[in-house]
Amino acid sequence: MALTILDAGVIIAILDSSDAHHAAAREAVTQARSRGDDLAIPASAYAEVLVGPYRQSASMAAKNAIQGWQSQAGSTPMRWLPVPSGRKPPSG
Repeated sequence: MALTILDAGVIIAILDSSDAHHAAAREAVTQARSRGDDLAIPASAYAEVLVGPYRQSASMAAKNAIQGWQSQAGSTPMRWLPVPSGRKPPSG
């Protein structure tokens, strides 16, 4: 079991069946899941995925994009992991 980091482009392609990379992105994620890999989405990529839907019709489209990703991810468990920055939070 490994960790597969998903870039925004992969997620965007999975969500858009007309995307030129849709089939390849789905296949790559399917293979990762079949190997038992954990899937991770950096916060920056997650935010990037939401830009397009937000521009289309703000919160409803963003909500649909999140639900679409969750349905595409299927039974893959998702969890939020903190990313250590090496910096101390500001005091005060």
